[in-house]
Formats: sequence, structure tokens, C-alpha cells
Amino acid sequence: MKTARNLKAISKILFILLLLLATIIGSIFSYLILAGYYLSLGVEVPEKTTVSITGANLDTQNTETFSITVLNPTYSPTEAKITEIWVATADNQTHKVTNIDPQLPHQLDKGQETTFNCDWSWADYTSQKLKIIVLVEDGSGAVYEVETAAVGLEITAAVFTTTDTQHFNLTVRNAEGSASDMNVTKISVTMENGTEFQVRETTPSIPELIAVGTTTRFYCSWNWTTYRGLNATINVYTSEGYGFHRTETTPKPAQLSITDPVFSTSDMTAFNITVKNSDNSLVSANITTVKLLFADSSTLEVSVESPPDLPYTLPIGDTVTLKCLWDWTNYREEGIAIMVETPEGYLGYLQYTVP
Repeated sequence: MKTARNLKAISKILFILLLLLATIIGSIFSYLILAGYYLSLGVEVPEKTTVSITGANLDTQNTETFSITVLNPTYSPTEAKITEIWVATADNQTHKVTNIDPQLPHQLDKGQETTFNCDWSWADYTSQKLKIIVLVEDGSGAVYEVETAAVGLEITAAVFTTTDTQHFNLTVRNAEGSASDMNVTKISVTMENGTEFQVRETTPSIPELIAVGTTTRFYCSWNWTTYRGLNATINVYTSEGYGFHRTETTPKPAQLSITDPVFSTSDMTAFNITVKNSDNSLVSANITTVKLLFADSSTLEVSVESPPDLPYTLPIGDTVTLKCLWDWTNYREEGIAIMVETPEGYLGYLQYTVP
């Protein structure tokens, strides 16, 4: 009886050993089949750890982040240690992503796949191709190309009028082909020296949702009286992380206009114009020059018969009539532009067809 039990126990042990041996042989055989499959495709089983990026997600509702999924294949010879993630943009610049979850370095076992959430704003790179680069310690990294969404929000107009220096009008459009609706949450103005002014009152008030294919006109409160004649960049920001910009030059401190041109056939050696310095100007205008601009882009400075003599100081709200000496006999029915200028760059301009 005892001998029979011993034989039975030995048989069980041998059976277990045979199962283990069969498992080992099966694993080796499976590896050989897998390696043979890749070799049949002309793909060599890598000697170094090689990872791949299997997908990337850039959410149009949150441009401050993106995510990528990285795989360390089962045929990889070792674990993979992810050390860095970079983004290459269309302007040939590379940007290191510093805030990543899970944190780097991060180890991927063979056959393991992990999604990395990256804090990096791609708002300024819409409708562009980005290359996401993953670096691996002692191995081959991966590059994944992705095209960001087309976001069609555009500032189509920014208008400053001299009759109202406390406000400006802003037109914003979300184009038909835009990826999503946009929620405007902030409007500001940045001057050339970097000073930024936040627009605190708008009509309609913000936040304001601009649907795809629609246009919104904002009436913005900002006192630009002391910033006349300067470049101002209007900024529109959305809750999705996008920023859109447009630069305009505010009207100059003196606004000149030319009216009532008189070309009389009784005297074709001269013509008269009336120049006005707007009631909304802040300063007097020192008129020094009258010029003509022709269709071929050439210009001609013309003399002015006194009185008045040039230079002539034109007060705010006043007008002056100038008799300009120019023989226009050979320019009849031609289009010209008449310009009056000041040393400060204030310009009066009128397009006119010689009778």
C-alpha cells in the first residue's frame, strides 16, 4: 500500500513537471512563430527597446492640454523608460513638455500601454501639423504627427471713430468651417510698449457664445483719447484657451479732410480745395505741403498761392481754402488723389477725377 502511494505521488510530480516543460516549450515555440511572422514581413525584431505612439487626443474645448498613448510592444527586448516628451511645431521650433501625468521618467513593461496627459497649450497652432516626440532611455523613441483642428474665429474689424474716443467697435466671426462654437470670455487691448488694458464693459456682455458660422459685434468701452495715432492690438480670448488678435492704428490727434475741389475751365492753371481740421481733433494742424498722387503712383508737390502762406496752422474745427497752382490741361478726365500733409504725419486725402 505504501509503495503504491509513493508511486502515485511520483506520477503526480512527473505530470506537473511535464506540464511545466510543455508550457516552456510552448512559449518558446510561440516566440519563434511571432519572430518568424515579423521576419516574413521583412521586419526585424528590434535589439533595442522601441516604443510607438498609438494615438493622440487634442480636445478643441481645451487647448491647454493634449494626451498621447504610448505602447511598449510585446516583442520589445526590455522594459521602456520614457524620459521626455517634446512637440515640434510648423515654425521649426521644438517645445519641451514639462508638466505630464504620469510623471516622467515612467517605466513601461513589455506589452504595456499608458496614456500620458500633457499640459501644453496648442492654441496658437490651430490648423497646423504638430510632431509629438517621445524619448526613451537606451532605446528608440517615437514620433507621431497630428493635425490640429481648424478653428475659424476671426476678428474681422476693429473700428475707432473720432466722434467717440470712449469706445470702439469690434466684429468677431466664427467661420463655417470652424471645429466648434467658441465662448468669448475676455477682450483686451495691448499697446506697442506691452501695456495691456482689459475691456471691462461690452455690449453684448461677455462671456458670449459665438456659434459656428455666426458673427457677433461688440461695442467695447475703453478710453483711447490719450492713445491716438498709436498701434493698438485687440485681443479676444475664449474659455477653450484660444487667443485671437488684430492690430489697428487709432485715429491721429488731428483729423484733416479735403472737400469742395474746384477746377474751373476759365483758369486751368490752378484749382481750389477746402481743408478742415475736425471738431474731434485734439490739436491744431500745421499744414506744410499739398501733393498730387497719379495713377502710376508718381507724386507731385504743388505750390499754394498766398494768402494763406504755407506752413499754415489750422485750429481745431476751422477750415481754410487753398489755391493750388498746377496746370491740369493735359490731365482732364484722369483720376488723381489730392493730399495735404503736416510734419506730424496728419494727412488729408481726397480722390477726384479731373473734369
